[in-house]
Amino acid sequence: MLFKILCCFIVPTIIPPFLYGETWYTSIMGVCFVRYVVSLNSTWAVNSFAHFYGNKPYDKRIRPVENTGVSLFAMGEGYHNYHHTFPWDYRAAELGMALNITTLWLDFFGKIGWAYDLKVGSDELKESMIMNHGDGTYHKKIEDTKSE
Repeated sequence: MLFKILCCFIVPTIIPPFLYGETWYTSIMGVCFVRYVVSLNSTWAVNSFAHFYGNKPYDKRIRPVENTGVSLFAMGEGYHNYHHTFPWDYRAAELGMALNITTLWLDFFGKIGWAYDLKVGSDELKESMIMNHGDGTYHKKIEDTKSE
């Protein structure tokens, strides 16, 4: 717990006054409080918006949705319908997603050996879920995914 406090609040607050000549008040308010509040609220907003506003191409029976706006804001974390339908898939999104920085990082770490056993949902399972439980808003035709 002490290490978390040190890394989250103390060290980031001390650096600006000593390295950049920032005032202590600005450093404490900006680095400590404002950054922390914005970070927490951004995380909570992702979970709120990605569970209410959007479409459900994989499973219309659950609340999580696909929300491109959230994905752009959160670097790929807005595709919650896919993520909750296939929770073991490391990508948290499927084909055609324009921006998924998280998946790019995991792919990179997989290539250098830092991430392994990266699981992906099978095409047959995805097709079955889309056809049987999706809301009809799937962004690609099933036939197109087979040719890739």
